Amino acid sequence: MKSKKRAFSGLLLKAIHLNDATASGLRAALGAPPDKDDVLAYVQDALRARYAELDNFFRLRTSGPDIWEQRAKALIAHQFDIHAEDPQWWQKLTWYLARTKVPGFSLKSFEHKKHGAPQEWDLWQLAQLFADIEFLKKKEGASIREVCNDLPKRKAYAKRWGRYKPDRLRRAYSQANKLRMESSEFQLILSGEALIPAKGIDPVDAAIQEHALKI
Repeated sequence: MKSKKRAFSGLLLKAIHLNDATASGLRAALGAPPDKDDVLAYVQDALRARYAELDNFFRLRTSGPDIWEQRAKALIAHQFDIHAEDPQWWQKLTWYLARTKVPGFSLKSFEHKKHGAPQEWDLWQLAQLFADIEFLKKKEGASIREVCNDLPKRKAYAKRWGRYKPDRLRRAYSQANKLRMESSEFQLILSGEALIPAKGIDPVDAAIQEHALKI
């Protein structure tokens, strides 16, 4: 029998709205809208406050060297009722992740009809593509076109990009590069761990660090 979940409260129920970010410094004095640095600073502050509340909710020791492991296990136990002391913890977690994230593990009903699914790019996949191309550009001094032409044929990258044609990769890279300039949400996904705490590294380097295979 599953244990009854404690309900989240306070900040743990409040989404972080990027529109709530405010300008700072000279931009604030001039009445200008917030720029991407203001948005990132706002998100960093909001995340720190929520992690503090999360630690308090689960009674975790924030200063512990394994705090990220503690948080992950506490969230897994709360969300999926898979507790760290369960001898089948890893098996249950792997099964959940496999069946929800790997198409080949999903189960379809007898009535479900097979059909070809359209190829769609979400923001995380665009971030991976942008990071892989930028990494190979820096590593090999190649152009975007050269990287995209070669990427589907590289054995190490086949799982990610082997099914795509070079022109499709180029278009997706252009889409990612445009979003990098225009979308705060995509900037946050690209930056990844560089947000907490801010590490002051170049955004492209942050994207490579967070998403590239680096092979």
